Amino acid sequence: MKKQTGIVTGWSRRVLLKNMMLLAGAATGAKLFPSEAFAQAGRGGRGALAQQPAGSILVLLGTQGGPNINLTRSESASALLVNGRPYLIDCGYGTLRALLQANIRLVDIVNVFITHLHDDHTADLAAFLTQKWTNGNTNPQRAAVYGPYGTAAMVEGAIAFFKGNTEIRMVDEGRTIRPETIFSGHDVTAPKVSEVFRDDLVTVLATENAHFPDRAKEKMLYRSFAYRFNTPGKSFVFSGDTAYSAGLIELAQGADVLICEAVSMAQRRQLEAGARGTGGAAGGESIGRHVLETHSSTEDVGRMAAAAKVKTVVLNHLLGAPARGAADADPFTADVKKYFDGEVIVGNDQMRI
Repeated sequence: MKKQTGIVTGWSRRVLLKNMMLLAGAATGAKLFPSEAFAQAGRGGRGALAQQPAGSILVLLGTQGGPNINLTRSESASALLVNGRPYLIDCGYGTLRALLQANIRLVDIVNVFITHLHDDHTADLAAFLTQKWTNGNTNPQRAAVYGPYGTAAMVEGAIAFFKGNTEIRMVDEGRTIRPETIFSGHDVTAPKVSEVFRDDLVTVLATENAHFPDRAKEKMLYRSFAYRFNTPGKSFVFSGDTAYSAGLIELAQGADVLICEAVSMAQRRQLEAGARGTGGAAGGESIGRHVLETHSSTEDVGRMAAAAKVKTVVLNHLLGAPARGAADADPFTADVKKYFDGEVIVGNDQMRI
């Protein structure tokens, strides 16, 4: 596919070089757009929808696998721009800064979709809501958060978290709109492929994936989802965190793009060796066991993508990735390609596809 760029004015040398490096590092034939290419649209929190190109564009905001705060990748978050309208999928730590960098304004985000309630997918949600309210001044825009059981309570908890900020500003600044009247959380159920949202641009389907083992689900109501966004002319599937999943394969049938988590085979072998060293017990506290049981290796990704007959795989939520800019060979693509013959893109923060 042909690479495209936006028309840009007033770029600093630093921003230009940064985006040239991102494009060169992507090493893919997909349509990649520099993350700052639309900076002329304005970075303010108010006003008209920030200028974005028409069509459907995936923006990877955070590609770090697991709860790991570092200076290389942000925690899990993606945005899907459909004719300029943003939909946010997950909201891990670093999402707000990543949205600013991508020129996606909080005021423009109305619908948020949470795959599951692990903190590396939700840590910035309270900040997202309070910043949206605070910077909205007298006319803050609404926001609806959709996700599995516990999402509504999480939104209520977020509003309670910034209650002090709300009450101070209502007294001191004369604000009249309370956050609970414009922000809402919605628990949805999708044990099998089900429609969970629809508007004039997208239809969103969800299903449970395989992130939580059956023995855990027997003791709790919490679940983990994969989502499919059907947009005009394109379909995007977000795996969420999951082991090999028949539900995900069904959801992703014939999709244009599968955004799928990935654990490198080298990382998986290292975890397997550690599990053997501790006896590999099924119970008890073990992060390594959790990763092995509930996440997808690159070979798993290849098998699922082939079974679903998707066109392109974008690897996300990466475990076993070398540091950005490192000279290490790509540890992901070859193992996906053992089973899948379509296009494979290794995700990086701020990549646009």
